[in-house]
Amino acid sequence: MKTGSMSEEVARERQDQYGYEITSLDQTTTLVESVKSGNADVLMDDYPVIAYGVQQGSGLVTVGEQVEAGDYGFAVNKGKNAELLEKFNTGLAELKDSGEYQQILDDFLASDDEAVDRSTFWGLVVTAMPALLTGLKNTLIVTAVAFLIAMVLGLVFGFMKISRNRFLRAISTAFVSIFRGTPILVWAFFFYFGLPQLIGTPVNIWVAGVLTLALNGAAYIAEIVRGGVQSVDPGQMEAARSLGLGHGKSMQKVVLPQAFKIMTPSLINQLVIMLKDSSLLLAIGFAELLYQAQQIYASNFRVTEVLLIVAVIYFVAITLLTQLANFADRKINK
Repeated sequence: MKTGSMSEEVARERQDQYGYEITSLDQTTTLVESVKSGNADVLMDDYPVIAYGVQQGSGLVTVGEQVEAGDYGFAVNKGKNAELLEKFNTGLAELKDSGEYQQILDDFLASDDEAVDRSTFWGLVVTAMPALLTGLKNTLIVTAVAFLIAMVLGLVFGFMKISRNRFLRAISTAFVSIFRGTPILVWAFFFYFGLPQLIGTPVNIWVAGVLTLALNGAAYIAEIVRGGVQSVDPGQMEAARSLGLGHGKSMQKVVLPQAFKIMTPSLINQLVIMLKDSSLLLAIGFAELLYQAQQIYASNFRVTEVLLIVAVIYFVAITLLTQLANFADRKINK
């Protein structure tokens, strides 16, 4: 049963009568997967949700009679949006009185007469792909923007960490320690839910997503930069200085070109990590690839098949991205 739902309440009321065991889970998709995997014999949830999943090929069937309907609510902030609430109640009453509400429900649960049979795996691929490609596009965009910002910040904090200035080193160390030492999800929640409460204005979900990935990535890139520069033989700097070059010119002309060759594989790896980490943004509702998959299997309950499609898309995207990055590396560092 779904935790805290009316289904759970009804099941507990009848538990003594029928003598079954109850396992409460937090999501309908988890309930469905428990039945399909054999860990549960039956599930009980909202009929329209389950019936739509059956119609979409979830692999389950409905049995028995429906129990009495529960109450559903449309929530607004207390004391606010009175006009919206009134319009909603009026519109809902009109829909029910006219019979249109029932017609919408019937259409929602109607048999699928389209050319593509959604109950098959190929039908699932065809119907899910538009939403998944939209999610992939959002994933690539947010990753690209965040990586560019992370590169700039990573270079700045990386050079600060090897600076002779003790104060700059302390700032860089604090930045790296904070963002490497805390989960990325904490920052996603902070930027999207916490920061608006501090500044008094909403934060765009794209801004929150980019900030989350960029700052986390910058902390790792800063360490890559530090390690790359310090991996260059100190004799290279000494040789450049002996030829009359200043410290800045020696870094620019001699040390950094060698350091970037050393850093490139790690930077490519960090780009791939950021692409995969973008999936964590689904927790704040960012419409990336895994979020779109979640929306699909939340309605049709075909979790394994949808996630398999997503895994293939991720694999192809990361493979192509890695090959592109390696090609650029060979061109730049040949």
